[in-house]
Amino acid sequence: MKARNRFVFTVIAITIGLGAGIFFIVIYLINEDMVSSQPLSIIAVGDSIGYNVKGTDLNHLPILIGDADIFLFNLEGVVIDSAHNLSKCKALPNQSILQASSSFLEFMRLGQITIGSLANNHVLDCGPEGLDETKENLERYNILSVGAGLDIDESCEPLIVNVKNRRLAFVSYNFIQTDFVSADISKAGTAVFDACQHDYDEIRTQGADIIIASVHNGLWSLEGKVSEEQLKLVNKLFDGGVDIVIGHSPHIPQSVMVRDGKVAFFSLGNFVFRPDIQMPALAHTAIFSKLEIYPERIEVTIYPILLDSDGIPHLDDTEEILSRVALLSKKFDTNLETRGNIGYLSIPR
Repeated sequence: MKARNRFVFTVIAITIGLGAGIFFIVIYLINEDMVSSQPLSIIAVGDSIGYNVKGTDLNHLPILIGDADIFLFNLEGVVIDSAHNLSKCKALPNQSILQASSSFLEFMRLGQITIGSLANNHVLDCGPEGLDETKENLERYNILSVGAGLDIDESCEPLIVNVKNRRLAFVSYNFIQTDFVSADISKAGTAVFDACQHDYDEIRTQGADIIIASVHNGLWSLEGKVSEEQLKLVNKLFDGGVDIVIGHSPHIPQSVMVRDGKVAFFSLGNFVFRPDIQMPALAHTAIFSKLEIYPERIEVTIYPILLDSDGIPHLDDTEEILSRVALLSKKFDTNLETRGNIGYLSIPR
């Protein structure tokens, strides 16, 4: 009788255990499915550096930007504190030295994951030592980086992040003053498109669901015109397998282009920026984009911003900036819907 009772109790215990296991597996699968069905959000802004800027003037940035899984910005310069490295700072021809203390990074950590793109023409303003300290400071402030390093291999290394059951690959390239700032086998500097020779298909086979390229390309123009070089590059990136292109360098907002379920922002303009020279009016206008990525579509929201005389961004409550960007984008058959001062795109994937 006792043996029979033990057998019954054993069967009951096993049944309860199996039931509990199945219950937790079901709950896990449901949670996994819920996470994968939620959009992955990315907010991207343009050229940013704390040079000539008061950090206390940046306390409003979390309210301006809002929440995002990933925040991506172009770090237009170096962030260093070392007196030795500061002594190495030297301007490139016809350029300012763009340098800020590392405390600037505290204000730029605006996403659950924050990424600084380093592939630009100011990354060596304080020499290789300044770049090395910049990367150390980014790591200290828990900000990831891509696009520059102490040699060509480090500068070209894609950045891989995992968010909400999705795997994203980030690459970054500089096209401005490349003779001075490009990395090579034994030289620190930026990633260069031709030298990196990224195989996006190979990156995707390694598990990347989405590939995002941050490009420092294009020059200032009063009309905000996209150059043939910019257009050619974006099409080459799209054809190669890149899904999203985030552009900066012209220091003004330019067109948005949608093609085959992919989207490119030729230039977002400035974000936090106050160089020594007086900027023209259009360089005080900019946009930032929020991309919500679903399995079947990308929802894009574009916000207009104005930089005040201190280089600080504020949301623009007029329709002027977005109307201008929408008009420029029509050249590429992109119908940017504007509702008041906000722009919208829904892109089937």
